[in-house]
Amino acid sequence: MSARAVFNKTIAAAKDKGTEVEVLARILAEKMQAIHGQEFQVLVDHQTAYVTVVRA
Repeated sequence: MSARAVFNKTIAAAKDKGTEVEVLARILAEKMQAIHGQEFQVLVDHQTAYVTVVRA
C-alpha cells in the first residue's frame, strides 16, 4: 500500500470517529432534553478536544 493510500485511509478513519463523537453528543443532548424538558445544544471542537452539551 502506498504512503498516499495509508494517509487517505487514516484521514477517512479520523473523519468517521469525529462523526461518531458528534452523533453520540447529539444522543446525549436528546436524553438530557427528555429528562429536563428543555432543548440542549451540542458544541464540539475537535481541535481543542472539547465536547459540551448545554441548555439552548
